[in-house]
Amino acid sequence: MPHHPEDARYPHLPLVREEPTPDRRRRPAPPGPPPNRGGRGRYSKRLEESANELEEQVEGREPPPAGIEPHLVFRVPLAPHASSQNIADLLENLGLTVVAIEGDGAIVAFRAVADLTAFRDAAAAYGRGPQTGINPQTGQAYKSTQWDGLAWIDAAGMSLWSKPDRIGRRLAASVGGEGESVEPDALYVVDVELWHRGTDELARAAVEELRQLVNDDTRDGESVHDYFVGSSLCLARLAVRGNKLNALLSLDVVAEVEVPPRPSFDPRMAFRTTKRDFDAPPPPPPDGPSVCVVDSGVTSNHPLLAPYVGGATSVRSGDDAPADENGHGTAVAGVAVYGSVRDGYEKGAFGSAIRVFSAKVLNAANEFDDEKLIISQMREAIEAFVGSPYSCRVFNMSFGSPAAWLRDNDRQSLWAEQLDILARELDVVIVVSAGNQSLGQATNAADAERVLTTYPGLLFEPECGLCEPATAAIAVTVGGVAEHSVQSVALGRKDKDIQIAVAAVGEPTPTSRVGLGLNAAVKPEFVGVGGNLSFQGFSGHREVKRDPGLAVMSLSHRPTERLFAFDNGTSLAAPQVSRAAAIALANLRETFETEPSANLVRAVLASTAEPPAVEEDRIEPTGEERAAWRCYGYGRIDEEVLEASGDRRVTLVAEEEIPLDTFAVFEVPAPPEFRAAPGDKRVIVTLAFDPPVRRRRADYLGVKMDHALIRGKTVDEIVDAYRQLSTQEVKAAKAAGGVQGAFRSPFRCNLDPGPQFLASSTLQRSAWTFRRENSDYGETWYLVVRAQRTWAPASFENQRFGVTVTLEADEPRLYNLVFNRLRLRQQQRARARR
Repeated sequence: MPHHPEDARYPHLPLVREEPTPDRRRRPAPPGPPPNRGGRGRYSKRLEESANELEEQVEGREPPPAGIEPHLVFRVPLAPHASSQNIADLLENLGLTVVAIEGDGAIVAFRAVADLTAFRDAAAAYGRGPQTGINPQTGQAYKSTQWDGLAWIDAAGMSLWSKPDRIGRRLAASVGGEGESVEPDALYVVDVELWHRGTDELARAAVEELRQLVNDDTRDGESVHDYFVGSSLCLARLAVRGNKLNALLSLDVVAEVEVPPRPSFDPRMAFRTTKRDFDAPPPPPPDGPSVCVVDSGVTSNHPLLAPYVGGATSVRSGDDAPADENGHGTAVAGVAVYGSVRDGYEKGAFGSAIRVFSAKVLNAANEFDDEKLIISQMREAIEAFVGSPYSCRVFNMSFGSPAAWLRDNDRQSLWAEQLDILARELDVVIVVSAGNQSLGQATNAADAERVLTTYPGLLFEPECGLCEPATAAIAVTVGGVAEHSVQSVALGRKDKDIQIAVAAVGEPTPTSRVGLGLNAAVKPEFVGVGGNLSFQGFSGHREVKRDPGLAVMSLSHRPTERLFAFDNGTSLAAPQVSRAAAIALANLRETFETEPSANLVRAVLASTAEPPAVEEDRIEPTGEERAAWRCYGYGRIDEEVLEASGDRRVTLVAEEEIPLDTFAVFEVPAPPEFRAAPGDKRVIVTLAFDPPVRRRRADYLGVKMDHALIRGKTVDEIVDAYRQLSTQEVKAAKAAGGVQGAFRSPFRCNLDPGPQFLASSTLQRSAWTFRRENSDYGETWYLVVRAQRTWAPASFENQRFGVTVTLEADEPRLYNLVFNRLRLRQQQRARARR
C-alpha cells in the first residue's frame, strides 16, 4: 500500500526483542519401525554380501594413474520414510564420510581405503540382535541394537559411484551419458566438483589428486586453470584432452564433471532517438547508495553515466580494459542508476543518488573467462568493491544459462550454490535475473498467432522455468513485467498495420522465465520492468517482436552514435531491484547509525513488495498451480515506502541471531486505534536469513526458519507453549500446516502464505488482513521466529536473520502511537535495569 498523499514521512522504527531466552525445543519423534526384511539374521547377511561386492568391484578395476590412490565411494539407497540424517550419522560412526544426500534420500558415502570391515561388523551385530538381560534405564529387556538403523538400507541397491554418475547433463549432451562419444584428441574445458570430506586438508588432497592426473604426460592445452576450496565446496576448472577426460570420469575423488555454463541474453536493440540536449547530471552524494554491476563492463564516458561511475575493473585474465564492448553492461548500469531512463528522457532532466561500479566478467561475445572458475570470477568481482574505499554491498548479475535448470535437475546448480556461498560469506546482496526464454517470440505468422493466443499460458511450459543461477536460495531473483502496452509511432505503411501488445500492463514480460525455485521456494522473489512484445506485420507476414515503445529504455554503450538503447528482458528488471536494495541499505545505515546486514536489506525489500495491478487477471485462470507466485513472487518493490514509514504505514525492523533449534519473541505494538480503524487493517511480516547450503543435500538449506504472529497471550505463555510442545502436538501442528500446535486461531493470526508454503525460502513474506476484532486481544502482540537445524554442521550454532513487521491502517496517528509506545517501553526497560 503506498503512503497516503497527505501523510508525512518518518524513519522506520526498531522492532524490540523480548529478553527471555527460551530453552531448546524438543526434537521430533524418530521415524516408525523399519521395513520388514525377513529377519535380522537373513538381512545382516545380505548387507555383508553387498559390502563384499563393493570391495571386490574396487579391487577388480584397472589401477588408477601413478600417484593416485583408489577410494571407495558408493551410493546407499534407503527405504521410503527413512531418516537420511539418522542413517548418515550411523554410517559416520562406522568410519565412513557422508559426502552427499541425494534428492531421493539416498546417501553417498566415501572411504579413503576400500575396506568396509566396520560396516560388516555392524551388520553382524545387527543380525545377532539385542543383548540379553535388563536395560537399567528402562527396567525392561533390551529390544534393539545401536545398528538397527541398517534395516532402512536397501542393500541390493548399494552401488559404486560410477562414470554415468559423474557426467553432468551439459557434458552428457556432447559425450553421451556413458561417455561413449568422448573424442580422444579433442580439448575439453570442464568444471570438476570434487567430494568435500569436511576438512580443508582433505579437500586440498583431492585437488592434488586431480592435479596429478592432469599433469601426468601433459598434452598441448591441458592445464588446471583454477580451483576453489571452501568450507563445503571443492571445485576446479581445467582443460584436458578426451583420453584424460575419460580417466577423470573414473577418478574416485570426482563427484561430477560438467561443461561450464554460458550466459545467455539478447542485447539486440539500440534504437537511435532524436538527439536532445540535457544538462549535465549532478554527482551523487559521496556516502550514498551504490550498486556494482557485474557484467560486460560500462562505457564510463557516457554523458549521462559518467558522473555516477565510481570505479571500474576487469577481472578477466589478460584483459585490463573495463570498457563495455557489448552494450549489455552499460544498459544494466543505466537502469541501476536511474531506475527509469524513460522518465528522465520525458522530463528532459536526469539525476540520481546512486553511484555505480563495474566489474567486467563478460567479453564482447558475452562469455566468461575460460581459465577461471565462475566462483573465482564472482568472488574477485565482489571483493574488488566490497571493501574500502568503495564499500559496495549490492551486486547485480544480469546473466544466466539458456536453459530451464530445474526441468532436468533435482538438485541446485553449482553456479547458484556458489552465489549463495558468496552472499552468506561476504554478507552482500546479490541480485540475479530470472532469465529469458524464446517461446514468447515468433518470426512467422503461425508462431506469432500461437504466442498471441496462448499467452500467458505459454509461460508455464517446462522450458520457461528459471535458468541458473536464478534458482539460488540466498541471492535475490527478479522476473520481468510489462510497463507499456502502446507501441512506438509507426512510419509509412506500418502505421496501418495491426499491432497488438502481447501482455497487458503489469503482466509478465512474454519472454520472462518463471518459478518456482528449488524445493518449491518462492522464486522469483520480485519483478521489475522487463518490457513487452508486439504482434505486428502485414498480410501473411506476422511476427512477435520487440518494439521500442514497449521496451525498456536505457543507455547506449556508443554515446557518440546514440544516447539511448532499447531492450527487453529480465536483465533490465534485475537492476531495478539492485537499485532499491542500495537505497534500502543506505537508508537503514543512516536511520540506525550502523551497517545493516544483507538479511535485513532483503527483508525490508520484501516488506514493500506488492503484486502488480492488472486490468484483467489472466494468470490465475490458466489453472496452473501457484500461477501468480510463479510469475510475480512477492511482487514489485515500491521505492516510496521503501525509504520511510508514514502516518498510516509503520515498519519496524530488527536484525538478530539465535541458537539453532530455539526461537525468539518480538513485541508488536497493537494500539486500540489501530485495531479499531475503519476498513481493512494489515500486518505484513518479512523474514530473511542466510543458512549454510549444499547442493549435495536433498535439503539444500542447512537451517530452516519460520514465523508466527500471536495475539491474546503473554510472553510467558508463548515461551512455555513453544518450549513444551509434546510429540503429539508437533505432529498435529504439521498436519494442520501451522508453525506449532499450542495456539490456534484467533490467537495465532492467519498469516498468508503459511509456513509450509514458505519452508524452502530464505526470504519470507506473509500478511494478515482483518476488518474488525470481536474480542480484545490486548495492545501487544508477539512475533515468534524459529530456527531449526536440518543438516548444518555442529560448528554452526547460531543463525543470523533480519525481520520486519509493517502495520497498515486508515489511522493518521498510527506512526505517533507506535513511536510513543516504543519510547515508553524503552524507558520502562531502562528503569528495570537500574
